[in-house]
Amino acid sequence: MDKFQEVKKTACSVSNISLEELDSRSRKRYIVDARRMVFSMAKDYLNMKILHIADKFNMNHASVIHHLKQHTDLMTSDIYYKDRFDKLVELYKQNISFINADELINEIKELKAENLRIESELIQKNND
Repeated sequence: MDKFQEVKKTACSVSNISLEELDSRSRKRYIVDARRMVFSMAKDYLNMKILHIADKFNMNHASVIHHLKQHTDLMTSDIYYKDRFDKLVELYKQNISFINADELINEIKELKAENLRIESELIQKNND
C-alpha cells in the first residue's frame, strides 16, 4: 500500500468512515472534513502537488486549494477538528515510523539527559 492510501485509510479510521465514503462526492460535514485532512496530509507530509491530489480525488485543483485554506482556518477555530487532525497525524507517524528532524533531536536530547542522570546516580552510589 502506498503512503497516500495509508493516509486515506488512517483518516477513515480517525473519522469512522469507509474508504468509499471518503472517495464519494458526499458533502456531509464529517466526510468533507476527513477528505480535507487527507488533502493537508498529502500536501504537507507526502509533499504531493495540488494537481496530483486533485487527480487522486477526481476534483478540480481549485477545490483542493479551497479545502486547504479551510483546513488552516479550522485548525485555529475548531478544537474538535484540530484534535481529530492531530490524532490523524500521530497515527500516521506511528504507522510508517515517521518522525521529523526536530522531534528526533528533542528525543535524543531527552535520552542524553536521562543517561547523564542515571550515570550520576550510579557514580554517587559507588562513592557511598
